[in-house]
Amino acid sequence: MSLDTPRYLSELFLNIRGRSIAWDAHVRAGLITDSDVRKIKAIDKASKEKQVSVVEKDVDGYAALVLSPGGVLRKATDGKRVDVVAYMLVLLGDLLEGVPAFTDSLLSLPQPFAHLLSLLSHTDESTPLLSASVLTTLLTAYLKSSVKPSSDARDALPKLYRFFAGLTESPDGHLQDIAIQSYVSLLRSTFARTTFWDMEEETVAPVVKILETAAAGNGSGSDRVTGVTGGTGIVQGGVGLQLLYHVLLVIWELTFEELVAEEINPKYDVIPPIAEILRLSLKEKITRLALANLANLATESPSTNLPPLLLSNILPYLQQLSSRFTPASDPDITADLSSLIEALDSFQSSQTTLSSYRLEIISGHLRWSPPHRNEGFWKRHAREIMDDTELVKALSRVFSSSSDKTVLAVAANDVGVLVREAPGSRKKWEEEGVKSRVMELMGDSDPEVRYEALKAVQGFLANAFS
Repeated sequence: MSLDTPRYLSELFLNIRGRSIAWDAHVRAGLITDSDVRKIKAIDKASKEKQVSVVEKDVDGYAALVLSPGGVLRKATDGKRVDVVAYMLVLLGDLLEGVPAFTDSLLSLPQPFAHLLSLLSHTDESTPLLSASVLTTLLTAYLKSSVKPSSDARDALPKLYRFFAGLTESPDGHLQDIAIQSYVSLLRSTFARTTFWDMEEETVAPVVKILETAAAGNGSGSDRVTGVTGGTGIVQGGVGLQLLYHVLLVIWELTFEELVAEEINPKYDVIPPIAEILRLSLKEKITRLALANLANLATESPSTNLPPLLLSNILPYLQQLSSRFTPASDPDITADLSSLIEALDSFQSSQTTLSSYRLEIISGHLRWSPPHRNEGFWKRHAREIMDDTELVKALSRVFSSSSDKTVLAVAANDVGVLVREAPGSRKKWEEEGVKSRVMELMGDSDPEVRYEALKAVQGFLANAFS
């Protein structure tokens, strides 16, 4: 998986590469030696081909020049020469990208990550970003080739994640994308993914927040997806499409870990926003990744994720989507569609009407699914529902936890029907605080909520003396 460098960083690198450094003055000041300057000038502003040719002949010498305890980067940091620090970080990044043997030499140095980690808290605005970029490349290469990470790597990775976690909280979409794209690069090993999940409140939560923003649109009714062009490119739900793509990549990588696939939806409720993003997708690459995420979740932990997937009502859309692709035109999408549709069909056929209703209520995502308006369902199952303490508490909880108008209307309908069909239930609803909440909803701004609440209150009054 190859990713382009974020534009913000690319422009920063280009600007620094174009600067002139007064190397002779730094030699006179004792910051750098004549020998160091000769090495730097041999590759300074040279073509990539020449840089590779020169460095490959002396990879250990260039590794020591840049990052050893007595190297130029440390001397420049100690001497507070921000221009030299920036130049050396960009040079370091260029050589890491172009000369594989150089990477190995850097990693063989004592504590290769330590000084770069210290630069993450540098007061200069660009230095932490440059250092984080180099650290990402270096750690990604190290984790790819290491079966058992060293103590240095185990110390470095959480610190780097913590730095990027701060960027994901930034209102600046460019900084968010730098962080998310760096996560994508790093999350290619089990160690990196489990470390990320261990820090979930710092790492996962902000990523899910971006996902939810994209799924929710701009919050103004039917205008849920905004497609615009301009300096930031296409936007979905206020989130740049490129940023959304990288967020989906992060979640996709994480869900290859069985533990994450099992826990991420119960903890962060990611299935509804991913399903919504799939429905509203503006680009095929978003469709592909949203679908791959749902397929991973269903495959890695079906018992946990098939119930909420079914409740998201994504199955009809998947069946519709399957007509647009063939194995010949897009084998990846058709494979994910086939596995998801088959799994959901099978799971749906195994559910009784009551068990489907129970799954919906426990999830809290209430919609006007068939049982709610089916008189026969209530006559058969009302008393059974009222005997299910967990189900009663879950339905009660909806009134205090949800602000979704459809959810509240459906819940009020169900309570009203249950009071009518199981008259002895009135006391339970009063004890749970549901009766008083339903009475409040008679004054709600939404007409459907008011109507369903009024019917429920009539049910309470009709059975007041039963």
